[in-house]
Amino acid sequence: MTQLSIDMATPRDLPRIQQLIRELSAFHDDKAQVTLEQLQAIFIDDGAPALAFVARKGGEIIGYAGVQRKIKIHAAQPMFDIQHLYVCQKHRAQEVGRALIAAVKAHAGASGADGVTIGTAPDNKTAQAAYRAMGLAEITDAGPRFWIGITASSAR
Repeated sequence: MTQLSIDMATPRDLPRIQQLIRELSAFHDDKAQVTLEQLQAIFIDDGAPALAFVARKGGEIIGYAGVQRKIKIHAAQPMFDIQHLYVCQKHRAQEVGRALIAAVKAHAGASGADGVTIGTAPDNKTAQAAYRAMGLAEITDAGPRFWIGITASSAR
């Protein structure tokens, strides 16, 4: 049985991450537009606003977590939010998502954070059930969020 490993993404992983982002976007009836150059700036370059963790099995990247780095200004404490968590269809229900979340949690803890957030689309009942099965606490008081558009084309 091939062992699963979780690593921080490197520049050579970006084409595969881009492919996984396209698959995740298609799952949500959306179209990914991010370029390799943008992924380099998002995940790799000095001062990058996000991190990427990749799950490998037999050398193949089979899943990834895209994690935004933030800060709790009032506490001067780091915060981490898993914005993307994606595992290839044929590798689901094999603890890959759990391993990615554990790696993010370990990194966040080592960075001084007191937790990690993760969200899912309201209609993604499978992910919600998986997170509940992992024992993740639901955030129920996170009130509505609003978009403030600047141009006519940015209205949602």
